Amino acid sequence: MEIITDNFKPANLKSPVITVGTFDGVHAGHRVILKQVVSTALANGSDSVVVTFHPHPRIVLGQEVFLLNTRNEKREIIKSLGITHLVELPFTTEFADMKADEFISFIVNFLNPSVVVIGYDHGFGRNRSGDVQQLEASGKKYGFKVLNIPALDVGSQKVSSTVIRSLLMQGDVSRANELLTQPYMISGQVIRGNQIGKKIGFPTANLLLEDTHKLIPAMGVYATIVSFNNKLYDGMTNIGLRPTINDHQLTIETNIFNFNQDIYYEYLSIQLIQQIREEQKFGNLDMLHDQLMKDKETTHRILQAYRAHRI
Repeated sequence: MEIITDNFKPANLKSPVITVGTFDGVHAGHRVILKQVVSTALANGSDSVVVTFHPHPRIVLGQEVFLLNTRNEKREIIKSLGITHLVELPFTTEFADMKADEFISFIVNFLNPSVVVIGYDHGFGRNRSGDVQQLEASGKKYGFKVLNIPALDVGSQKVSSTVIRSLLMQGDVSRANELLTQPYMISGQVIRGNQIGKKIGFPTANLLLEDTHKLIPAMGVYATIVSFNNKLYDGMTNIGLRPTINDHQLTIETNIFNFNQDIYYEYLSIQLIQQIREEQKFGNLDMLHDQLMKDKETTHRILQAYRAHRI
């Protein structure tokens, strides 16, 4: 997949089939759109193109935002879906002030699309004032076709990044993962902690997140799958303030099963599969150790069932 970050000259693409959006999470609804882009491009002998923004528009506009994907995570997911070109437009306050018709003109001059695929609620331009009807009218003017993709429901739940964020903040990663179509991921560098876990037989890798805007799910203990150096390991992750040792700083620490490598300052990715329990305060470290033994057994059962369900 080619990544294009220079928007100052027309891109040399073959009758591109494009879609435009932030695509935070690249969830099930997004994937329907992206698969339509890929299939249409293949049928037409065209390039498949995703147009997105960096940084996230809400960050530039000074609004609160909790990202489901870091920039690198989003790139990797989009690449895995067969998209041939990813365009990352640098989002600025000047860009945000662009009117809907100006934005369409910019896209036409930059990419000259043959087909534009968009979601049912897509808005674009200043204050998201542009809509499907305006895009279709512009398509007739500039010579591109518009494919409008309806909303997607999973079970009784409409799929959206907002809903997924809410589920994660409640600790319901299992349901969030269904809407994402893959486990929620947290990535970062392993940093030194206070070594309490090692003292009680549960050494942990403490993560420093690569993006401070990344959404951190509800505090608690989670069954997780850890990716390190292209290998997968089972583990359990605690997100919280570690009340047993009276810590007051939020940490993300993972005990990786059957693993004894020194990985300080290395890069880890953690897939959250299911919350085991909420964070608790124990009377002493022995009581914490006993609970962690139970948590480990629970994690084994959860991950065994998870893998069986995926077969």
